[in-house]
Amino acid sequence: MVIFALVAASCNGDKNPAATPQKAAIEVKTAVVTNRDIKEYQDFNGVTQYLKKESLRANITGYISYLPYERGSQVRRGATFATLRTKEQTALAEAVKIDSSLAQFAKPLRITTNAAGIIIQLNVVKGDYVAEGDILAVIAQPKTLMVKVNVPFSEKNDMEIGTPCQIIIPNQNSIDAKITGRMPVIDSVNQTQAFLIALPDQQLPERLNVNVRTVLKQDSTAHSVPHEALQTNELMTEFWVMKVFNDTLAIKEKVTPLLQNDSVVQINSGKIKLGDRVVTEGSYQMQDSTKVKIMNP
Repeated sequence: MVIFALVAASCNGDKNPAATPQKAAIEVKTAVVTNRDIKEYQDFNGVTQYLKKESLRANITGYISYLPYERGSQVRRGATFATLRTKEQTALAEAVKIDSSLAQFAKPLRITTNAAGIIIQLNVVKGDYVAEGDILAVIAQPKTLMVKVNVPFSEKNDMEIGTPCQIIIPNQNSIDAKITGRMPVIDSVNQTQAFLIALPDQQLPERLNVNVRTVLKQDSTAHSVPHEALQTNELMTEFWVMKVFNDTLAIKEKVTPLLQNDSVVQINSGKIKLGDRVVTEGSYQMQDSTKVKIMNP
């Protein structure tokens, strides 16, 4: 009777196994697949420069007796830049005391500016001795401010005259502009061609390094997801997203990435449509058909 009771108890235990524990859902954050206007950019390095500069030269030999300007000063065309006193005029100083009629020959000689603009180079100070033809200063014309950008010759077809672009300056501000010129010379060392962007109304210093950004490709109806949703293997030969089904299950769906910018990437997939939710946080090394719990609305 005891043996029978033990056997019966064993049979009853086989019919009621312990319940298998359920895996807890993984908490994730998601984003909705949307249509966006995506632009893919290409960036080039540029530098500001004045296209037109005028050298102001001494027209006689002598000493600088008057010089009211300094580097950075604005000058107008035809203004008196400086006066020169020759050795002969200095010698006449004593003679004038005797014969006042000689005073007209003792007056310093004027040097006038030949262009309006900004003095970006000043080579003399009051009292300096200069020879005829010496460069006293260089005057830049602000209206000729340009950005010069060197483009690899292999990419020159992406940078034509009239192409819209953005000039991004170091303080993160940007200026909308267009390509306005192209230099007909190739740099033999770097194999680049220089393009010019006119900035006549900008108060920027010369030789400022800037970033020139142009649109390489664009799609105004791109199915896009945040960069965080896109996953890939180590060789970057396969790409996928974790699509959320019924708000509870994450399914692995292969996609093809296309255009992308700093925040989103365009995807191509026959199984991903507008309005679908994809996992953006919590899917690292997640297996296909994983139970999830959405933590954001």
